[in-house]
Amino acid sequence: MEDSLQSWLLAFIRSGAFLTVLPLFSGSGVPVQVRLGLAAMLGLLIAPGVTVAPLASTHLSGLIGLCAQETLSGVTLGFIGRMAFYSADFAGRLIANELGLSLASLFDPFTQTNNQAPGMILFWMTMLLMLSLDMHHWLLAAFQQSYFVLPAGSAWINAATVQNIIDQTGRVLVVGLRMTAPMIAVSFIIVLVFAMLGRAVPQMNVFSESFAVRILGGLSVFAFTLSIMAEHLANYLRRIPEDLLRIGQLMAGGA
Repeated sequence: MEDSLQSWLLAFIRSGAFLTVLPLFSGSGVPVQVRLGLAAMLGLLIAPGVTVAPLASTHLSGLIGLCAQETLSGVTLGFIGRMAFYSADFAGRLIANELGLSLASLFDPFTQTNNQAPGMILFWMTMLLMLSLDMHHWLLAAFQQSYFVLPAGSAWINAATVQNIIDQTGRVLVVGLRMTAPMIAVSFIIVLVFAMLGRAVPQMNVFSESFAVRILGGLSVFAFTLSIMAEHLANYLRRIPEDLLRIGQLMAGGA
């Protein structure tokens, strides 16, 4: 009975930390009671398969260390599971800066923060892709499988883990740049054309005249390239379960 309670507690802690970072449940619009209830239910389902590292202590100090390690495991797994959303947010901010929409922020009711319109569109598109591709189920399956590669009490941030997180962050930037490349190209062409017009007609106010053209051209390209951006995000989402298991292996000291 004591072992079952300990297994559930450790599963509950890792599940709670995982759900707290995961975009589906990390929004301020999701009540804390809902997250706690889902974490308790997920921990109850996973607890029978929870394995504890052999060196884990059963004393109070050892249990506190186990809880800290499980919190670290859940937060790290949730952070990796959120990478596609970071790409969408990065792309949205780049698009807003290129189109001159960075000052026109909107209130996002999900995160309770201000965000630009392109970023909100890409965030919700990523959320819909995640649900329509059934990736939320694959994420939960990968989270359950994480106990086979990362037993409770074996998590540790080592050099390989840090390097993997850095590589994941670099991929976020690469995917975001690929998504925004058409808008950046169009914005550059428009600025170049108006710079040439400004040299030919010095009386022209290049900044004010090009502002509306940049917005119109950028939004047109944004609308026409949404399918391409969705493909980039879908490809990123499909590899996240594998990334979860990989980071679990590295945190457990695997090569």
